[in-house]
Amino acid sequence: MTSAERTRDAFLEVSRRLGAARTTTEAARVIVGVAQELLGWDCCSFDLYFPETDRVQAVLSMDSVDGPPADVPHAYTATSPGPVTARVVRDGGQLVPGPGRHGAGEGLVPFGSGRPSLSRMFVPVRHGERVTGVLSIQSYTADAYDEQDLAVLQELADHCGGAIERLRIEHALRESEAQLARTEAFALVMTAHLSLEGHWLKVPPRLCRLLGLEEHRLLGTSIDELLHPEDAVMGGWEHLVRGETRTVDLETRWRRPDGKPLWMYLNASLVQGTAGEPLYLLLYLRDITERKSLEDQLRQAQKMEAVGQLAGGIAHDFNNLLTAILGSTELLLADTPPGDPRREDVQEISRSAHRAAALVRQLLAYSRKQVLQPRRVDLNAIVRDMGAMLRRVVGEPIELRLDLDPGLGHVTADPGQLEQVIANLGVNARDAMPRGGTLTITTTNVTGRGVTAAADEALPAAGPLVSLAVTDTGIGMDDEVRGRLFEPFFTTKELGRGTGLGLATVYGIVRQSGGHIQVRSRPGEGSSFTVYLPRAEAPRPTRGALAAAAPVSGGSETVLVAEDEEAVRHLVCRVLRAKGYRVLEARHAEAALELAAKATEPIDLLVSDLVMPGLGGRALADRLLHARPGLRVLFITGYAAEAVERQGRLPAGHGLLEKPFTADQLAHKVRETLTAN
Repeated sequence: MTSAERTRDAFLEVSRRLGAARTTTEAARVIVGVAQELLGWDCCSFDLYFPETDRVQAVLSMDSVDGPPADVPHAYTATSPGPVTARVVRDGGQLVPGPGRHGAGEGLVPFGSGRPSLSRMFVPVRHGERVTGVLSIQSYTADAYDEQDLAVLQELADHCGGAIERLRIEHALRESEAQLARTEAFALVMTAHLSLEGHWLKVPPRLCRLLGLEEHRLLGTSIDELLHPEDAVMGGWEHLVRGETRTVDLETRWRRPDGKPLWMYLNASLVQGTAGEPLYLLLYLRDITERKSLEDQLRQAQKMEAVGQLAGGIAHDFNNLLTAILGSTELLLADTPPGDPRREDVQEISRSAHRAAALVRQLLAYSRKQVLQPRRVDLNAIVRDMGAMLRRVVGEPIELRLDLDPGLGHVTADPGQLEQVIANLGVNARDAMPRGGTLTITTTNVTGRGVTAAADEALPAAGPLVSLAVTDTGIGMDDEVRGRLFEPFFTTKELGRGTGLGLATVYGIVRQSGGHIQVRSRPGEGSSFTVYLPRAEAPRPTRGALAAAAPVSGGSETVLVAEDEEAVRHLVCRVLRAKGYRVLEARHAEAALELAAKATEPIDLLVSDLVMPGLGGRALADRLLHARPGLRVLFITGYAAEAVERQGRLPAGHGLLEKPFTADQLAHKVRETLTAN
């Protein structure tokens, strides 16, 4: 089994086992167990990190200095991050040399018997943009790990981040419920009196503080005036007033003047006179807003974890389908003359397939199943390409204007991420203009010194910048909403219309790209979101770009094709035969070995899927190279190229082509691999 296959199987197993974990400690044992299988360690630790308080909490510490791995006492339980942990949270994974070779261990506490570790790796455990924990594995052997091992450990940590966040929220929810029970024991439950018609007779002071209203404004008014329309209660208390039931229990939403959410548990009972006549209603009230917020966060975390698992599971198969669609439409276009009325339909199929491929890349990036690919890009071109989609999204009542600087500089970023930023800001602007208006997207070159900011905003870094401003003429925001705009799960939209993740995602992408975002908005005067990104030099034409512009040449060499997906295999063989190559076609690795054993002529190139049932592409290439040392190899894969190479870099003379690809891209890559030095 290849390293990539072993890692993939380990990740599938860890996902299954994490689904059954009920505590962060159980999850940590699963994670360090997989790390032991993939990388090996002598001691390890797993800590939770709480960014709100900048504290770490020890969850698991293990050491094998005195025998098999066993739990050891934590060096600390809850504390501020040390120098290394702080650097991990801020900058990402760290490969730390041991004190045995390079002096002090930066304040790190030895495990077990006190024997110092000579090789250490620390990586953040991330859920989206939130660092939720820190994982460390260590060895008593010097130089036991390298940068490739660090990348594998980081990929494992990112793969498990969603499960850790879910368990953390579940733990916080249980703690909240326990705290609620303790507060009830100390008589912190509020007591109120209502008339039989539902008007306030007695209002507890704490409820007045929670609602932000004075007592005299509530006395004599109906309780339903403070409740969400869907939670009105008086119509449901007839049975209580008539004595047909003893109590009523409800969870209700309350309306406050500042718009902040307030959830209240309400228990009502009827108070009777000495003759049994009904007098008034007695209410017991508890503030359950924090519990409801944790429940919402848990549901969101579970959804995001499920999306991540789904994205990783379907990407390979979906990319196979897109490869067949893209390649077939390209061949069909080549055979369809410009005047043919069917040509426009084929072009639309091709455009739709390309959009689907971009969607898969964004989904994988969002769920951290794909390594992002920043490169120098033309921001104006991305905005123009997004224009048609945005016009459909915002609808006819909204006018979309593009004011793009023709001399705009380039930026270094992932194009898919920038598309997501523009789409999220466009949708946010649309929702702020329910009755229509104008949405303007502006780009321009600026310098950091020429940018002003509000008192509560940081300035962008000095130096050449490129700005992208998305401005609407909508309802605007007050200072309080603007101050919470980028918080995950914060939304001002009605229930069911927003997740509170759109602008949080925008903020994370901009910061990941080395940029900055500023917001200008006032109630009734619209909003403007301005993204600043560092300006990059214009991209220089590369040898690959020049080759792509030239006609695709073919050859007469012999190519062995091994691909288990029938549609992709037939497409690859058809393209190569059309270019003049002699093609040997195999539906899996074992069939490819049989064809190679029977072949009397030289085989110049192996084109193989990297992941196939049974014997994988790497193992197939190794066996063929043993018998044919001069063989060139081109791998094709539906997984991210960077993720594949991180499992073990490809030997010289081997190429890699990521699905989905077009017929032209395949022909270019085959020629490039055959002629490479």
